[in-house]
Amino acid sequence: MIDEGILAKESRMIALYGANAQTSPYLRTLNTAFKTLGLNDFAIGLNIKPEDFAYMVKGMPHSKVTMALYEPEYQEEVVPLLDLPDGCTKRSGLCDGAVAEEGRLVGACFYPESFERMLACEGVNLKGKRVLLLGAGPVARALLPLLGVMGASFVEVAGESVEAAAEALEGAKASFVGVETDIAWFRPGMAVAVEKYDFIINAADLYAHADKRLVAPEGVNPHLVLVDFVRGRSAFDTLAAELGCRKLGNLQWMTAQAISVAHKWLGAEIDCDKYETILNNLGA
Repeated sequence: MIDEGILAKESRMIALYGANAQTSPYLRTLNTAFKTLGLNDFAIGLNIKPEDFAYMVKGMPHSKVTMALYEPEYQEEVVPLLDLPDGCTKRSGLCDGAVAEEGRLVGACFYPESFERMLACEGVNLKGKRVLLLGAGPVARALLPLLGVMGASFVEVAGESVEAAAEALEGAKASFVGVETDIAWFRPGMAVAVEKYDFIINAADLYAHADKRLVAPEGVNPHLVLVDFVRGRSAFDTLAAELGCRKLGNLQWMTAQAISVAHKWLGAEIDCDKYETILNNLGA
């Protein structure tokens, strides 16, 4: 378990679990955010092997470390280990954070809150926009209701199968009253008529595969906004350069996540000015 001797009485600590958490760019983002927000709290990276993950998770409610975040490789693995998942986790099967409360592990899914905050602080509005969502897995299911709530006029889900896409949309139908929807079969390198959309969201690949071809664009659309959740350079960086359009993700996404965590768990006061200051301190 964690060496509790490193904890100062006046500090709270958040453990970041991952295969390579100690060198994760998210760890640096978290600590930069906490410092910028004037918090005396900090995050520490714990490199966890898959065979040790369940043991570490189950032991946390009985340690003095009461807050944990999970890198993408463990965000589905932790769900069966939770005592009490939040609504987003129940719906999506995705958990990127958990707190220990009275001996129970309570899961949290920061994706919707962080997504909404990133778009707001970047001055981007989904109202009346046409969205292509790549993927129908946990990340897509976490975000889908929010797309309806934020006012998208059209949402197309491209799933690994059309059945998966239809199931994901069905799970979010309560939020899609008045929203036109469609489904498609996602396959890497699929042709996409980019003029048809205002946003393309990558919920199919969470890893830094800058050389991976998610879509083959047909046509041009410099007003298109690409969004992904990759911690590092991604396929969408390459696509944005090809199309000459805007891409949000990487540092913007990690900063939005970090301030969401700081607000919910550490009581920090946050706004878009602080979001911008954190990005500047990160060298964005």
